[in-house]
Amino acid sequence: MRFGKVMAGGLACVVLIVALSGCVSIEKYRQEEAARRHATAQIAKLQQDLQDARDVTDNLNTRARATERELDACNELLVNLRTENDLLTDALNTAKKEVERLAGMEQLGDLTISGPKLPQQLDTALQQFAQTHPGEVIYDAANGRVKWKSDLLFALGSDVVRDSSITALRDFSTVLKSAAAADFEVLVIGHTDSKPITSQTQLKHPTNWHLSAHRAISVARVLLDAGYSPDRVAISGCSEYRPVGSNATETGATQNRRVEIYLVPLGSIVPRTVMMGESGT
Repeated sequence: MRFGKVMAGGLACVVLIVALSGCVSIEKYRQEEAARRHATAQIAKLQQDLQDARDVTDNLNTRARATERELDACNELLVNLRTENDLLTDALNTAKKEVERLAGMEQLGDLTISGPKLPQQLDTALQQFAQTHPGEVIYDAANGRVKWKSDLLFALGSDVVRDSSITALRDFSTVLKSAAAADFEVLVIGHTDSKPITSQTQLKHPTNWHLSAHRAISVARVLLDAGYSPDRVAISGCSEYRPVGSNATETGATQNRRVEIYLVPLGSIVPRTVMMGESGT
């Protein structure tokens, strides 16, 4: 009886030990399973983070390539602009040299205006004329030229000679009609600045070419009205293309608005020909 109780107790202990062992294994399994699920979740999160990072990298790479293309395009544009700027600079320098050449050139077609030697009597008469009208005319003895400031001769945009300049032009015609000038004729040249013709004057003077020529004609008309022979007068208009000053300043523009009269030997402008009915050899 006692042995049976001992056997029963022993069996109970064995069952208890087995049960306790089973409980420990299940708990450990649960812990490991939880750890595995956590690790799986971490791996999934890291994989997602990695994919997100790859997406960001791809996006940055795409933007970088686009930026590189834009930079290449900008560099190409810059090269083109520099090339164009160099071409424009060369063209500007060429134009400046041409303007300087034209400004310093006193030649019209086959007519060369290059300082005719005026007789002493005529030279003296022209010097006295210039002294009588200081500030209005300039006498250039070296080139046989009398120069009027058109601001004194004309209102801006006009070809009507001011009344205040009529006297000086008539006095000049007296010199031209004198015996001292018998072997000379005149070339009247009008010049303007580079300001465009205004709409108010375009009907009469469409361009500065017209205005410069019309002013030369008006000056010549005063000389003819004073009795100077029309077959001793030639007219020319040079517009703004023979400046003597910079049109960028008012002082220079004023200098460019002028009328010049050259005294040249007879036949320099148009060679004299024998008319029909005239005797000749």
